[in-house]
Amino acid sequence: MTPPGKKSRVAVMGGSEDGKSFLVSGLIRGHWNREKRRAVVFDPWIGEIDWGPGAWVTDNFVRWKAAVENSNGCAVVWDEGTSFGGRDRDNIGLFTAIRHRHPYLYFMGHSYATMLPVMRGSLTGVLLAVRDPDDAAEWGRVMVDRAIVAPAQRLKQYEFLYKRKHQPHRILSYTPAQIERGISL
Repeated sequence: MTPPGKKSRVAVMGGSEDGKSFLVSGLIRGHWNREKRRAVVFDPWIGEIDWGPGAWVTDNFVRWKAAVENSNGCAVVWDEGTSFGGRDRDNIGLFTAIRHRHPYLYFMGHSYATMLPVMRGSLTGVLLAVRDPDDAAEWGRVMVDRAIVAPAQRLKQYEFLYKRKHQPHRILSYTPAQIERGISL
């Protein structure tokens, strides 16, 4: 079991080619390498990313949802939240099940508007690729840290601003070799 305070529910936000899947695949590999923690991954573009040896990957949202609801203690990846259910009120129960059954959630999307407010309010952190001022300001409000707005506008490709509630933000950048070995936040 994961101790309280060690759970992470993180929104990973960025545009195409910003490196969201690249980054999250490294986090999933890190969970496997450190803890042998399995992952349940929804990836509608299955085959483009190698999620590592501990990942069960599907491009079928219904199958993924059933796997998430019928398992415990996994790292959960919800890719393409923009297109697959992030704004769907019917998925609030799914989001709640993830929070209670799984210690790690990585919800990937393109912008602040991708998630419902109740989901954003339950996050422990956010990983932002380069953002426009309005999107960065919204995330600054959610994470109670307006200081993230300016640096979130200056990130390079494959750089992310990581903000965990109640902690200072950090700028993260990883090499392909580091991602392959696995990373942690």
